[in-house]
Amino acid sequence: MKSYVFIVIHLMTFSLFSQNECKSINRKLHKIDKLVLNGEDYRAQEIISSIDPLSCSNFSTLNHIGDLYYYYNNFDNALLFYFESFSKGYLKSMNSLTLYKLLTSLYKTGNYEKFDLVISDPFFNENQLDNLKFIDLINKNNFALTHKIDSNYFQPVSLSINSNADEYFPSMPIDSDIIIFTYREDNLEFKDENFYISRKVNNTWLNPEKLGNNINSEYREGSLSVSLNGNDLFFTSCSRPDSYGGCDIYYSTLINSLDWSVPINIGYNINSEYWESQPAISSDGNMLFFSSNRHGGYGGSDIWVSKKINNSWSHPINLGPSINTEGDEYTPFLHSDNQTFYFSSNGHLGFGGFDLYRSTMYSDFNFDTIQNLGYPINTHYDESGLIVAKNGIKSYYNSNKLGNLDIYEFDIPSKFSAIPSTLIDGIVIDSISRMPVNCEINITSLDNSWTNTIFPKQDGCFYFTAPVNSNFILTVSSPKYDYFYKEYYLQDNQINKSIEIILNRLKIGNKINLENIYFDFDDYTLKKSSLTELKKFANYLILNSSLIVEIGGHTDNVGSDNYNYDLSRKRAESVYNQLIFFGVDANRLTFKGYGYDRPISTDSSEESRLINRRTEIIVKGYERK
Repeated sequence: MKSYVFIVIHLMTFSLFSQNECKSINRKLHKIDKLVLNGEDYRAQEIISSIDPLSCSNFSTLNHIGDLYYYYNNFDNALLFYFESFSKGYLKSMNSLTLYKLLTSLYKTGNYEKFDLVISDPFFNENQLDNLKFIDLINKNNFALTHKIDSNYFQPVSLSINSNADEYFPSMPIDSDIIIFTYREDNLEFKDENFYISRKVNNTWLNPEKLGNNINSEYREGSLSVSLNGNDLFFTSCSRPDSYGGCDIYYSTLINSLDWSVPINIGYNINSEYWESQPAISSDGNMLFFSSNRHGGYGGSDIWVSKKINNSWSHPINLGPSINTEGDEYTPFLHSDNQTFYFSSNGHLGFGGFDLYRSTMYSDFNFDTIQNLGYPINTHYDESGLIVAKNGIKSYYNSNKLGNLDIYEFDIPSKFSAIPSTLIDGIVIDSISRMPVNCEINITSLDNSWTNTIFPKQDGCFYFTAPVNSNFILTVSSPKYDYFYKEYYLQDNQINKSIEIILNRLKIGNKINLENIYFDFDDYTLKKSSLTELKKFANYLILNSSLIVEIGGHTDNVGSDNYNYDLSRKRAESVYNQLIFFGVDANRLTFKGYGYDRPISTDSSEESRLINRRTEIIVKGYERK
């Protein structure tokens, strides 16, 4: 009896204490609500953090505190109060919004099993299953739960450059022994972002140093992208005097091994009154991807792309619903294979926060199926900023899974890897003056599986990437210069290749041997495989609009003279007709069959006869304009 009386008195005392504690908490909550409305977030969060989740079991109080933490995206602490409410049996009293916040907090904190526990509860309102927001959330949780179990376990490694502050948004030129990244020191008054650089020596990253005063400034610098050759830098800076909006994209070039030029705003074609950030330059320098919250998107921030045309950036286009969602898409990265595309998103199926994804990009910015990179690369925390080295495997990204943002390194699984690439750099110069030549360079693989067009800089220098072990044709077109054609063969796993292209001035009588112009044996109909080369040459003639040329057909010594004259003339005529079809003025073209009159090799073997069977262009003169 005494024991029972003691229990009753204890429960009454605890209940009275709990009621008093709830009243005290509710007074705090009233004060916090005012602070939030007045925008005094720092003070509001200070008071919230002082509240013990076990001190009051009142349904409305628990949910009120949970709502405040949820408002500040503090899902871990929001869950303490929401789940306490669930544990007290209040699920049947929760409205749709509170229930959605409970499930979202479970999903975003990686509590996928507890998520299933809630929706399996007999008091869970199954009517919510008809709500698209709930259906989407349940699908995401099912994905995370299934794929975390199925994932092959390995551990990304934290880089030695990481500190107690934030390191994120890594970028790397082709050699991968240099890393440039954003560093943010979290001061009480402000968060200052600057760029730092570290070099790897003897497989160890050296202490980071600031990138340079021309780049780092009194303004905030955000994400960056460095070109493969390490000479061009695209980066985000906010609130500069020449800004079009809050944050814009800027451009700088390397002056010497240490100094960068004064940054230039990349211009109004890309920058706007909205937020433009996280630039990613393609390996050939002709495409710039970035994230923006401008109008015309699918959600909050979308990924856009601009193309460099005649040395100017085009108006950007949205990458479309295959990539962009109702959520946010950040940190685009196109690998040097020019087709493997990586980005971060909180809108696709994932593990809770921002996850990393992969897709294959085709022509006209069409994309293949999106792939989540899986656990443990992705977690319920935020992962973004992925870059992949030219070998297609070595990868770097940032995550806040240990609290601060840090940069991690790992070898990407083969199913998510990119095609290994070789960097080709070169220069185009005049054969006499040795000065750079303004021109257009077209690169096509020998198997016609890929093609690219680039324009050298003012100094004549250019660079691009090609798949390792590949073979390609390089053609060069420039006004008043000979047509240049050459085949290149990359050696096994070749890392770099340098090319010097020397162009000769156009002169009457110059000869151009068109390669890869094929006919069937004893026939004069052009093979389909010949059209690519003829299209390039047609563009060259259109560029040199005053040039008058003769198309000469040549054969080997097999067959009679009359037969070879007739066959060579018909083949030359086929080329003539095809060039006209591609837009060349017929008045600038003539054709002639030479048969075997002008061999350039002996006919002692099939190889030498093949050399003699050719289509040759002779410069005959110029039209007067």
